[in-house]
Amino acid sequence: MDKKYLSRCLSVFMAVGVAITLSAYSYAQKGGTVSVLMCGTPQSDQIEKLAPEFTEETGIGVDLEIISYKDVHTKGVLDLVSGTANYDVLMMDNPWLAEYVLTGSVLPLTDYMEKEDPTYIEGFAPEALDVYGLYKGIYYAYPIMFGQMMLLYRKDLFEDYADEYEAKFGTKLQPPKTWDEYLQIGRFFTRKYNPDSPVKYGVSISGERGDGAISEFLPWLWGYGGEVFDRNWNVTINTPAGIEAFKAFGEQAKYAAPGYISMVWEESLVPFASGDVAMMETWDAFCDTVINPKTSKVWDKVGFAPVPGGVPLLGGWGMVINKNSANIDAAYKFLRWSCGPEVAEKSLDIAVVTPTRRDVYEKPAVKKRIPWLDAFFANFPQIRKYADAYKGGPILVPEAEYHIILGSICNEVLAGAITAEEAAKRAEREITKLLKEHGYL
Repeated sequence: MDKKYLSRCLSVFMAVGVAITLSAYSYAQKGGTVSVLMCGTPQSDQIEKLAPEFTEETGIGVDLEIISYKDVHTKGVLDLVSGTANYDVLMMDNPWLAEYVLTGSVLPLTDYMEKEDPTYIEGFAPEALDVYGLYKGIYYAYPIMFGQMMLLYRKDLFEDYADEYEAKFGTKLQPPKTWDEYLQIGRFFTRKYNPDSPVKYGVSISGERGDGAISEFLPWLWGYGGEVFDRNWNVTINTPAGIEAFKAFGEQAKYAAPGYISMVWEESLVPFASGDVAMMETWDAFCDTVINPKTSKVWDKVGFAPVPGGVPLLGGWGMVINKNSANIDAAYKFLRWSCGPEVAEKSLDIAVVTPTRRDVYEKPAVKKRIPWLDAFFANFPQIRKYADAYKGGPILVPEAEYHIILGSICNEVLAGAITAEEAAKRAEREITKLLKEHGYL
């Protein structure tokens, strides 16, 4: 396993160290300079490598700062609230859209979109443009990076052990459509419970306290028909559906590769890519890693499917312009370029990720390079955000605190430290307290 290469393929949420300033092209005499804040992701790697082409084409320099997930939010909000405009363009995780817009410092893109070449706007996946950029009927961001929780599974195992599985359970062995099926298949491929299993473990889990655990858990909750909130922000997780989801979520720990309590996404990927695990839930940002011979022993044996339960979790990022910028037009040129089709297609030579542009991913050559596209879009209409009160609901919840509260509870469920009933009661109590503190209840 090439750990150095793997670490460069981090998901959209992982910290990647200190800031990087691209001094080689941070100034262009004729066109000025745009200052850009980005999170360390495959997309920022791509922009870093391709930005000199933008400078050559436009005469506009790019001062690009790449920092960790936590810091990019803190710096971004501070810059927008203060009005200092240290950054002309900011990369924004999708749950932050309302928070950023309500600072009053994010530029609406309406005027630019009205003057834009229609083919440019139409080239975005319709879902991406709305999900990442639309707030109360106004577009504020262009999408730069898709993100969705998906199912990865070993095609060879599902084919080779189909007869044995059907003889044992009376059903066909296929990618699970429900979380109950996921647990049954996970147990079948865990050597502790099935000595004939070709792999040691049925599943691998990102159970890290916080973002890791909550991102794994929410598709389980929704798949069992549960909700964290209702339309009025009442906390509704302490219900039979919520308890059932916690119970099932905890059961998978019996079938998991060790270390899951502290694993984050790239760490939970290692047992799967090493050939020790039959299937797992993870972000599409990692799909390229498991089909790359440099980072995966099972690169030619991986299948992709929608998450069980039919309700995937949304990840991904957009790009916004600081309304206080002194370089608005230059900032829009950079925004347009960084989210455009040429960059999206060239980026595939740097890291294969799911493009946000239909005019790129519909090309036959691109489809061949991204084998998970069909699975990615199969359940996209049902995709949900972390803090959706309901499908299409409001999203302005204190995200960091919410993730720690629910993610910590999920982590303890996986560790066997609390029961499903205790988890549901505690989640109800602590999330209700959070919402009251911030004026929702």
